[in-house]
Amino acid sequence: MFFDSDLEECNILIFDRTVYEGEFSGKAIGLKEYMKEYAHAEFEILTEGYFGYSTTYTGWLWEKGKEPVSAILYIWNSGDMVYRIGD
Repeated sequence: MFFDSDLEECNILIFDRTVYEGEFSGKAIGLKEYMKEYAHAEFEILTEGYFGYSTTYTGWLWEKGKEPVSAILYIWNSGDMVYRIGD
């Protein structure tokens, strides 16, 4: 959970396939648009990075009935982050 996040400064890059090598394409959208357009999808975090006020998650975006695609989520927050492990 992030506190003091600026949703206008958060975005996600969504690729057309899982990205490891070679050519690919995709789109960049704001976090608010992502939450509306992909409300039914699951973001599986594969790697994460914390850099001052910026948090980056890289992973796969899963939509029902489709193969996963790579995605990178950028979150800007100037407050605390609470990391919950388990239930």
